[in-house]
Amino acid sequence: ILAVTLLLTACASEPTPPPMVGFEVTADAQTNNNRLFYFVVRTANEKQFMLESYQEVAGKAFSDPPDPGVLGVFSIVPGTVQQYTVSQPAQGTLALYFLFTEPGGQWKKLLGMPLEEQYNIELKENSQVHVKENKGWFSWF
Repeated sequence: ILAVTLLLTACASEPTPPPMVGFEVTADAQTNNNRLFYFVVRTANEKQFMLESYQEVAGKAFSDPPDPGVLGVFSIVPGTVQQYTVSQPAQGTLALYFLFTEPGGQWKKLLGMPLEEQYNIELKENSQVHVKENKGWFSWF
């Protein structure tokens, strides 16, 4: 009876949602010529990531109704450090897009799987983007 009760209890419980993914974004004062810009986080596979243009991503970021793949659109103020979190996607991986006024070659980054719990992003002048994984304490085991 105990085994059946445990089995029924396990089956009746709701699935645990995926953990949140955090981003600490540090933008130098000279990033984007000291002008506000946007940071977009969305689900994407490798093919989508490689083929999408800047204009397509910007259109999805600000579409009405909202694009279901967009997990967050955040304004970035140069010279600040900002914290953001998004839900981890059930499928696919996360793509990061930086909608600079004049995008260079580093306006987008695709994160590898498995996703970490925290990423530190440094944005420099000339649209230079550096993404560092910040592994949680549990990764030491």
